[in-house]
Amino acid sequence: MAIFYFDTSAIVKRYHRELGSDVVDKIFESKEHGFTISFWTVLEFMVAFSAKRKRKALSEEAFRVTMARFLKDVLDKFMIRSVSDELVASAISIANKYALPSADCLQLTSALESKKILDEVKQKVVLVASDEEMNKVAKKEGLELINPEEDNALDKLSKIISQP
Repeated sequence: MAIFYFDTSAIVKRYHRELGSDVVDKIFESKEHGFTISFWTVLEFMVAFSAKRKRKALSEEAFRVTMARFLKDVLDKFMIRSVSDELVASAISIANKYALPSADCLQLTSALESKKILDEVKQKVVLVASDEEMNKVAKKEGLELINPEEDNALDKLSKIISQP
């Protein structure tokens, strides 16, 4: 069983059709796998869709429907990783080492800590993210990942899902 850790760059694809949405939808079709996000993702998601509403790229009604659907999924489908003082402290070393933006440092550190915890019970964590710079660092740090915008993402997903 794999646990898919979603960065905001990927989870928005579930609620707004764009490149990579088909891959994210396919991940959610897999019933035997788990899903996790950082509590930070809830804020980033809200900011992203509020900006779409402000730019009139999303109507008020569409915004409300999208937020309701996302928050229902947050409650029903996701394990939520908190943003603790310890997480922020750990993210500082990622920031120092790789000079990523602060939000990416938090997301990456949260995914790495999830991996560390779940390795103990033999569960695999797979980062799902479209952020190229963060993905390069994730690979260096030993995280398995899927970029839903890559051409081979569905093939990669099939391999992950088919593993016991």
